[in-house]
Amino acid sequence: MKDSAVTGREATTQLRAALGLLDTIDSSTQGIDRLQLIAAQKATLDAIEAQEIADLAAIRAEEEAAQGVPKSERCKGLGSEIGLAIGESTFRGNRLLNASHALVYEMPNTMDALAAGEINLERANVVVTETNWLSTQHRAEVDELMAGKFVGLGPKKLGGKVRAHAQTLDPVGAVKRHDKAVTERRVSVRPAADGMSYLTALLPTQQAIAAYAALQRRATTQGTPQADDSEDPEQQPRTRDQIMADSLVELTTGQTTADGVAIEVQLVMSDGALFGVDETPAKLVGHGPIPAHLARRMLENPEGEKFLRRLFTRPKDHQLVSLESRARSFPKGIQRMLALRDNTCRTPFCDAPIQEYDHVTPYYEGGPTNWANGSGLCAGCNQAKENRGWLHAVTDEGLTVTTPTGHTYTTPNGPILEGLPSNTGSPDDETDDELTTDIGPINIAMPRQLVSMT
Repeated sequence: MKDSAVTGREATTQLRAALGLLDTIDSSTQGIDRLQLIAAQKATLDAIEAQEIADLAAIRAEEEAAQGVPKSERCKGLGSEIGLAIGESTFRGNRLLNASHALVYEMPNTMDALAAGEINLERANVVVTETNWLSTQHRAEVDELMAGKFVGLGPKKLGGKVRAHAQTLDPVGAVKRHDKAVTERRVSVRPAADGMSYLTALLPTQQAIAAYAALQRRATTQGTPQADDSEDPEQQPRTRDQIMADSLVELTTGQTTADGVAIEVQLVMSDGALFGVDETPAKLVGHGPIPAHLARRMLENPEGEKFLRRLFTRPKDHQLVSLESRARSFPKGIQRMLALRDNTCRTPFCDAPIQEYDHVTPYYEGGPTNWANGSGLCAGCNQAKENRGWLHAVTDEGLTVTTPTGHTYTTPNGPILEGLPSNTGSPDDETDDELTTDIGPINIAMPRQLVSMT
């Protein structure tokens, strides 16, 4: 556990001393030498971490065996524990657990290369991923074939070499793997910076290339000088990339123009930002903050209907206030509030999209279906919560997760919008103006400094 009494500066000094890097560099050559040393030491630390994780898994399995836990149930939730311990998500924790097992027990040459600093963790994970479908014997053969051949290879070239060896050893399995991958084709969306998002399609290669080529052809035929970019303040002609992006939106939505899309999005704004009184950033639920000016521009789109929905928050910290139901499942109103508060999975360090609305204290243990007892979680974190030794608990300040080892991790409740000034006055000082609700597909949830829900 990290010693909280040691500052970041002190920790840096201690590590520099251990590495012999206390003196300032006196030449660029020495600077490059030091960077190489640091990179090698980081790789060695990653190898040590892999060994520690493998040892942890072995000890946990022994402990649970002694407790009479069936073999198929042992180490459940351990990936989530690892994720929390290193400040990462359940997904990354599980991936690290699996990779560590492979490196320690099945791929000694790749593990040695990592420990010696010949490759970094990213490249080690490439080797692990490209062989994760092979038998233990074939995986060991690929590891042997790659021994001493990592020098100068980037992740893409390294992955290609490992994949070729794997497919040569098990051609039938490679075809089966491809066929299984085709069944997992999907489309996903994730936030990007500056009010943008990534729309990603995982497709069979030939389909992905065909779709991209079709967008390129469309961009070539539409790339005329008069095709101004409506989002460009200088009204410059659209580039080919912009036309391809607009065409993707138009073809998938059926809209005439990309910026004319009418779809429900949850946009949270303060009343001051809505009316231009202040510039408190708005929030697209599930995506994050966007500038108030951009939010107002979205509302000016004549293609879509709008309606207002008021939200009530506590005056001092702008947290949403309570709402509850007698039903077992969370009704839509509470789900909407939980999504507004949590934005993404509520588990510490996890930024995955909310997939399930969960009772913090389980319903079967008498946990109420209300705002205070609800959490928006991803499927992985919700499943981990149900394993033995796990406990989720809530206070007014946030959610605390306790793992089977007794370690605790907390996600604090934050304000519904960042940047709102704290109000230390009495709730009675607040005005409760009625807001019209007949302006549809864009939900404008407006925080009010009130302490009761109507």
